[in-house]
Amino acid sequence: MIRTRKPRIDLIGFENDYVVIESVGAPNKWLGRCKSCNELHEQTGREIKNNNSSMSCANYKPPNWSGLEREDNIIRKQYGISMRQFSDLLDAQGGGCAICKKPMEAIGRRMNIDHCHETNQVRGILCSGCNTGLGHLGDNIEGLQRAIAYLQNPPFKNSLAR
Repeated sequence: MIRTRKPRIDLIGFENDYVVIESVGAPNKWLGRCKSCNELHEQTGREIKNNNSSMSCANYKPPNWSGLEREDNIIRKQYGISMRQFSDLLDAQGGGCAICKKPMEAIGRRMNIDHCHETNQVRGILCSGCNTGLGHLGDNIEGLQRAIAYLQNPPFKNSLAR
């Protein structure tokens, strides 16, 4: 019995969000005109049917791309502010944490957006240490006042301290 290859599904003329298939390429590949850069890119039938963009495109961004657009979308979704508003708020605070005043460059990582958990209103931008401290104190004024009173007058004064 002579084995024959399964006939190739004709995808010429097929279109997805990224390409329009124009011709047959290498075995099991198709050549499609990219809608983004207008160049021909080679893709498998599976990539085309799964609506994947071509990785050889100059405008290709992987699904886990972490550019400013992605961060802006995350901040908008979680806190209701844009990256521009984040930057304006950071500038209004002097470029650092609203509590300890450490500059963002000294912290070496992204600052936290502090918000009220009941109203979801943004209060300011804090370093992770100050944000964690507020969270551990229950985000309430009484807890902070007790902490201040404790620091001013600790219950145990060590006689060995100089």
